[in-house]
Amino acid sequence: MQPGQLIPLIKTVHAATFIELLRNFETDIYPLLKTAGLPDDILRGKHEFIPEKPVKHLLGLMAERAEPERYGDLLRTLIQTYFIPKMLRHLTNPQTLGEAIFQLKTAIRHDSPSASIDLEYFNHVPWFCRYKQNDHSTGFLWAEIFSILFLIEFIRMAGECDWQPASIAIQSDDAGILAAVINCPETVLYAKRRLSAVELSESLLNSPFNLPARFDSIQQVPPHQPNFIESLYLALTPYLGQQSFTIEQAAELMNTSVRTLQRRLSDEGTTFKQVRENIMLTTACQMMEDKQFSLTDIATELGYADIAHFSRAFKKLTGFPPRIYRQRFL
Repeated sequence: MQPGQLIPLIKTVHAATFIELLRNFETDIYPLLKTAGLPDDILRGKHEFIPEKPVKHLLGLMAERAEPERYGDLLRTLIQTYFIPKMLRHLTNPQTLGEAIFQLKTAIRHDSPSASIDLEYFNHVPWFCRYKQNDHSTGFLWAEIFSILFLIEFIRMAGECDWQPASIAIQSDDAGILAAVINCPETVLYAKRRLSAVELSESLLNSPFNLPARFDSIQQVPPHQPNFIESLYLALTPYLGQQSFTIEQAAELMNTSVRTLQRRLSDEGTTFKQVRENIMLTTACQMMEDKQFSLTDIATELGYADIAHFSRAFKKLTGFPPRIYRQRFL
């Protein structure tokens, strides 16, 4: 984890669509969700974001249960019916495909704040580029394939054409699976590159953008770029109910070492224990504002064995038992 690097996040509602895809392969999905490292209550949609790493792990686990062509078809259907419609609504009246792709960068960052994507020129040729650290996992390969499929299907839908890219570069070692999935026999594939990229053309970028009539644009708001501590809170909050959640597990989620995470926290003037306590306190106070939640409900939600354990922890942080705090301040 480099200085200034954010924790990769994805919106929980999007992660849930991949989980629904899992039902094509497994009757009981929960053991596989646990293996992937996803929180037990992810389908309850209580948290806005989830760390990206366990979602990539889930993509890899699903890939082990299906032929590449079938899995690719399922992902393509998901892209066409869910992800592209979501993104199209964030575009504000682009006139050309180039303008639409430029706006797409902002739309993607709304849902994945740490996404690093751009339109770049190499030897005067435009490429749509995606930058990710390659961990050489099956999950990384399928996340890479998903992003390439998304761009191809986006251009096909927006341009009302059966477009095929001239060239695609991927970071992963094996381009064979990508070739089987995209089914673009004329496309040249390059593996083991420093980034993922799809070759475009000036004529394509200047072609008219056709927004399907069923999609209405919404006002595009610049995405909020969380700092490191904000992204850490967003990443860890879904795991708050696991009282035994350790700094080792947190470092694994963030694809970094315990020592690096401790150093980053020290640079921010805090510790992992303080972060955990602050997340607990913030969540507890937010829930106490809603009268429908009893203190027992809140204690259970936060992973405490009973209300007595929760009350002691809360009083240690605030000086008040939760019942008194709720009466006086909320």
